[in-house]
Amino acid sequence: MPPIADPSLIRAILEQDPSWAAYALGDLSPGFAEHCQWFVLEQAQPALLLLYQRFDPPVLFAMGAPGHLEHLIGEIDAPVISLHVRRDALAAIGARYGPARVRAMWRMVLDPGSFRPVGTNLVSRLTPGDIAAITHLYADGNRRGEAPDFFDRSMVERGIYRGVWEGEELVSVAGTHMFVPSEGVCAVGNVYTRHDRRRQGFGACVTSAVVSDVLEQGLPTVVLNVERRNMPAIRVYQRLGFRLYCDFAEGLARRRLTGLQPGHG
Repeated sequence: MPPIADPSLIRAILEQDPSWAAYALGDLSPGFAEHCQWFVLEQAQPALLLLYQRFDPPVLFAMGAPGHLEHLIGEIDAPVISLHVRRDALAAIGARYGPARVRAMWRMVLDPGSFRPVGTNLVSRLTPGDIAAITHLYADGNRRGEAPDFFDRSMVERGIYRGVWEGEELVSVAGTHMFVPSEGVCAVGNVYTRHDRRRQGFGACVTSAVVSDVLEQGLPTVVLNVERRNMPAIRVYQRLGFRLYCDFAEGLARRRLTGLQPGHG
């Protein structure tokens, strides 16, 4: 089954659940679409896989019933993939890929009318000229495994980034993984506060500033991802008006050797 390239067909499937498919909807836009391979099984309840190849390893997104996803996963031949799938899809993927390191995540979604902003007087707009400072701040989390996994300069160039400075040092930042007004979607991400500046409300301030700017542009779908065990962050996002939407799995999976059965990889 070759990849398909009909954006109207893909969009129709993704729009059945835009809160889960927000990233994939954004990937239909220029600057993202050229990195995508889409595989679709057309049924009364269709299934879809997206292999997003801009990152190494590529990111696999799945949508649809697990039984239908089993028919599609054989089309993916990357040796290692970065998972972005609902937990019930892991079994379907497991016939071909064995999860090597998986984190339990929440997808959270904002109902625009529920947004409760907090004071942002300490917050500054960040530009591509601040990328070195952003990267330096994220390095603070490397030793503890807390640094954002997916960040590149295009996110600052195309999206919305806000931060708190102390002198020449950036101590807190939030931004957008994906900001695509043409598809009506935004994914807030790369939120990080320096370890010695936490519990001062900076994370709420920078996230609130980003969301305020997004909502001013009328985007209907605003989501974010957070680890299930990160209760302090979840509480911050809930106070801003985000709600838990669905759990999913994020992490790495390796292709099983030919002839091995699931559980023997």
